[in-house]
Amino acid sequence: MSYQALRNFISEEFAMDVPPEQLTADLDLIDTGIVDSLGVLKLIAFLEGEYNLNITPDELDADLYRTIGMIEAMIDSKQAAAA
Repeated sequence: MSYQALRNFISEEFAMDVPPEQLTADLDLIDTGIVDSLGVLKLIAFLEGEYNLNITPDELDADLYRTIGMIEAMIDSKQAAAA
């Protein structure tokens, strides 16, 4: 699955000066200040719409969205469970 839409969204919404291709899978979005607590909520709304996910209340922890790699793994896991 391509996650280019995820990288584009993060670049356009939170890191306008960082091209999507520079957002590596292990870049810590929280520690670098790219995404803050309000940003996590925007990111979750995007993930639910773009990838047709249902994010549960126990999955609202910002630490679950710390890196693009973690987000991609969560998308894969939720989509596999729904299939």
